[in-house]
Amino acid sequence: MATTNYDLAGTFQIRFPHTFNSLQKLIMAMATYQKNRGKKTLFGKDKGLDSYKKFESVLRDTLLAMVVDGVVARNIKEKECRETLTEMIAAFAKVFPNWQDAYSFADEYFIVNAVVAEDRIRDMLRQ
Repeated sequence: MATTNYDLAGTFQIRFPHTFNSLQKLIMAMATYQKNRGKKTLFGKDKGLDSYKKFESVLRDTLLAMVVDGVVARNIKEKECRETLTEMIAAFAKVFPNWQDAYSFADEYFIVNAVVAEDRIRDMLRQ
């Protein structure tokens, strides 16, 4: 079983403090959405919708954290931003490998549906 690499986590956090904190929230939001998608509460409320709203909110915060840390420029092209974000998520996955449901959603959202992800990133960066 894969375990957390605390040495690498410390290095990641020192180098990209805002992005590191935001990625923690993003990974948890993706895992929650993956778990809740297509599910409803006892009274018919869509659990996936609330989880997706949270994911999009945290995604925007993560993009801005990457700007603050100097990972990307504020006026970066959405394709480059998506690619950089996927690299950051991959680096985060090396540090914290146990969030497989979140990483599978990240692959689906940022790789398989890259065009849609780039459109959302463009909209989030322009707000």
